[in-house]
Amino acid sequence: MKRIALAVTALATVAVVGAANAATVGIGYDNVGISAGPGLNMTLPGGYLTARQGLGDDFSVFGKFAGAGGKNDATFYGLRGGIGKAIPFDGGVFTPSLDMGWQRLNVGPASLRAAYAGVNVQYRYPLNREISLEANGGFGRDFSTSVTGLSTIGGLAYNAGASADFRVGPGFLNAGYSYRHLPLSGANDLHLNTGQFLIGYQMAF
Repeated sequence: MKRIALAVTALATVAVVGAANAATVGIGYDNVGISAGPGLNMTLPGGYLTARQGLGDDFSVFGKFAGAGGKNDATFYGLRGGIGKAIPFDGGVFTPSLDMGWQRLNVGPASLRAAYAGVNVQYRYPLNREISLEANGGFGRDFSTSVTGLSTIGGLAYNAGASADFRVGPGFLNAGYSYRHLPLSGANDLHLNTGQFLIGYQMAF
């Protein structure tokens, strides 16, 4: 809980500082489908917070915190952050980034968790002034993996997603899906795979 509180505080700080420096902040609903291994499949409702701050020269830092729970005495938490550079390309914006993150699933007294780091590529294309589309994908490795009562080693991690933004009022309504695979123990067929359906609202300040 201390780590989660620190994560929320860090994101709130980025959002407040960013608001004074033309940043983007968002909040929304997150429906998390989780596949962790034999008998460990579930869907948990939750929410998320995001923040992005420009640094100049088309660089930006970003962060996201997500939490879900309430079913089968299970809770899920995820934290992601990184730095990227926007590069105009073919009418849109191509953004390679370096990412790091952490995910944890609690099921009763047991838990599965992993940290990860890697590279990500995002491409955002505006259809017009009101609608834009985005696709992203990346890969890396997870580490600091842990499963209650078992030995873990981690391995190749990867992710992919897509979303659409629609201008509504002073900001944008965002809807999308993201998938992330984090291996935990091949010998025990354990992993932390998440498929997240998201809908939220974001504003630039």
